[in-house]
Amino acid sequence: MLTSQTLLSSVTASNTDQANSSLSQLGDDYNKFLTLLTAQISNQDPLEPVDSTQFVAQLAQLSQVEQAVQTNTRLETLTSQISGLMNLGGLDLLGRDVNVASNTVIMENGTNGSSYEVGPGATEVTANIIDNLGRVVRKLSGLSTLTGTANPLEWNGKDSYGNDLLAGKYTVQMIAKDSAGNAVDIQVSRNAKVEDVRFHEGEIIFGLDGGETVSSITVKSAS
Repeated sequence: MLTSQTLLSSVTASNTDQANSSLSQLGDDYNKFLTLLTAQISNQDPLEPVDSTQFVAQLAQLSQVEQAVQTNTRLETLTSQISGLMNLGGLDLLGRDVNVASNTVIMENGTNGSSYEVGPGATEVTANIIDNLGRVVRKLSGLSTLTGTANPLEWNGKDSYGNDLLAGKYTVQMIAKDSAGNAVDIQVSRNAKVEDVRFHEGEIIFGLDGGETVSSITVKSAS
């Protein structure tokens, strides 16, 4: 079962391993340097001793590297904490209903939970319903051009010949135009249930019903 503690521990462990590896490598290099330094001092020519400033400069360089690794360790710890908090925020929506920007339409029993918002100036809104084979199975015209609200997608699950289509996942392609035939912004969304939460490359990803995965930034509201 995915829990907040599991998420936080997983991310923290990964970053900690990287930091520990860097510190371990630095320790090995430091020991090798001291070994070489001791051997060089022991075998140096008394008449031409090695310049001590060179040793000081090399020790200073090692010290700077060590400080850089420690700083990186602290940053990785901070990143782990932030990542954990982001995951915790995503878990709050697990199992809940959300409204998400999506062109996916889930048809069940002749109804769907999709809607659209159209920009100002639109005088014509049409839609193409596309099946999983990429075929346009229904063309809708004369759709509402009302702005400032979520207009329901008025599709009853039938094809262009009036036949009932199978329930399941479809894609909608919506087009809005003004009186001059210019394109007007239009955004489609649907109501969905969050079935799982993932964290990928610094981003929360939601797995929705119908097999769709979306970024958390596409979620418009939750209930």
